[in-house]
This record gives sequence, C-alpha cells and structure tokens, in this order.
Amino acid sequence: MVTEPFHDKTMLQEIWGENWGASTDIGRIKKVLMHRPGKEILKLHSNAQQIESGTVLDRNIKGTTPEDYQNTDLPNLDLLQTQHDQLAHVLSNEGIDIVYLKGQSEDWPERIFTRDLGMVIPGGVILSRLALYIRHGETLFASQTFSQAGLPMLGCIQGDGFAEGGSFSMLDESTAIIGRSERVNPSGIEQIRHILSIQNIELITVDLPSTIIHLDEAFLLLDRRKALINKALLPFWFLDELHKRNIELLHVEPKDPPLSINVLPIAPGKVVCPSSGLQTRKLLESNGIIVIPVDISEFYKLGGGIHCLTLPLIREPLS
Repeated sequence: MVTEPFHDKTMLQEIWGENWGASTDIGRIKKVLMHRPGKEILKLHSNAQQIESGTVLDRNIKGTTPEDYQNTDLPNLDLLQTQHDQLAHVLSNEGIDIVYLKGQSEDWPERIFTRDLGMVIPGGVILSRLALYIRHGETLFASQTFSQAGLPMLGCIQGDGFAEGGSFSMLDESTAIIGRSERVNPSGIEQIRHILSIQNIELITVDLPSTIIHLDEAFLLLDRRKALINKALLPFWFLDELHKRNIELLHVEPKDPPLSINVLPIAPGKVVCPSSGLQTRKLLESNGIIVIPVDISEFYKLGGGIHCLTLPLIREPLS
C-alpha cells in the first residue's frame, strides 16, 4: 500500500515527471505559465484598465472613481508583444522554462493575466473560477494547458464560488493567504480552505478594501523574512501577524506608478520588477533584494503588472 502523500516529492517526480507546485512564493521558479498577447486584446473596450485593476462596485459609486482609472487609451499591440517578449527573455535567461497558454480563440481578451488562472500549492494547482463574464472561459484554456504539461489539478472552484490566483499566496509550507474581495467570495475561500486542509495548510483570509480586487496589489513576499506591502490597503491585524512572524515590511513608494508593487519573486531575495518604479527599486536594493528591471509600461493601460502576467507552476522548495 502507498504510504506517501500525493505531494511527496519523490512520487511526484516518478509519476508526474516533475516536482510540481510551490510550497512558498519565493522558491526559485523552474516553470511559469504565460500568454503572449494577440489580436484578442483588440476586443477590449476603452476602459480596459478597470477590468484587471478596478472593482465593478467602485464604478457605481458616484464621485469615487480614482483618477488613475480615467485613462481610456487602448494599448498598442506591437508594443505589448515587444515588452512581453522582453519579460519572457529575462525569465528564460534566469533558467525558467516558459509554458504558454493553449487556445487560439479571440473571445477572451484578458488571458494575458495568467496569474489569475490558478492557485498553485504543493503538488499541483487549484483551478480558478473567474468572476467576470469577460474572463469566464479562460479556465478551459488553463485546464487544457495544465493537462498537456502534466500538472496535477488538485481541485476546481465550482458551485457559486469565485477565486482568482492574483489574490492567493503561499506564505510558507504550512500557511497560505487569500484576499477576500469582489473577485474572491466566501464560497470560493471555503473550497480552497478544504483543499488546503488535506495537506494541513492553514488559510489566512484578509479582507481587502473595496478599491482593489487582488492581494498582489497590497502584499507580496520577497524573501524568507521580507515582504513588500502597501499598508493603506491592509488591516492592522494582518500587518501585526506578519510582524509577529518576524517578516520585515518594506513599503512601496507611493509616488511610483500604482503597480510598482506588482513584482515577481523568482528566487529568495531576487525579483523582476517594473523599471518605472524607481524609488521602490532603490528601496528593495538598499534592503538586500536583487532587482532585475523590465519595462512593462504598456501593460499599465490594461491594469496589470509583472506578477499578473506570470503564474509559477514549479518553485523549488527552500533548503
């Protein structure tokens, strides 16, 4: 009889071909899911930025629309592709294998933001259920891609639940975090909690303010004991919890572009970050973080950053 759990490293390697999944959000990335933008982008309407970085509720409250969301310029597809290729080149140079999302349909213009397609945990991935109709069909592409790659799918948000990967983080081997928002509802959270409980992983739920949709707009782990935060978007008790865990908190520079916090940790203490966030880059470097800057400025017109554009499928465990 088999005595090892499903996520046992040796069994995963022997049966599934890779030690799939991630036990923390800072382990060295081996594989990452991306989607090079195509003509589907041209189907987006003029307020495309709001889809990925704004709440539907906020648009219905008079007098509260942030100035940042009033940019109605559609992005230039050629420039998007050039900047995406540059990001992919940086990741490849770091020894990261890029898995590209399957599916050729032009019906789902938001699928460049692959982060939202799943919650990667030890042993595999939990498939997301996306909250907006404009993104609802992306889960099919994700499941086809994961299946062809050989990635175990350990669950799927279903029923009346919603959950998106941009609001999920593996803090350590026994702790995960989910941000509750317009895109992540209580039913989705309880389904994730149940799947994680099978591996004895605790789920911490953080209520996000009405102005944001994903946790990665407010919190990202950078190193074993360092995190990048926007304290204005996080409750006191959560910051206190991080402090009690001896995690040093670095605050994103408010004068930098809004998505400067949206960096991608590719190894402990090493991140790929937007080149436009100059002061945030200086802050990270002065605190011992290795920074690789990449220009993704055109993606700001779509409301997403580097973290949004990437879903790590394999992270090496911390030694």
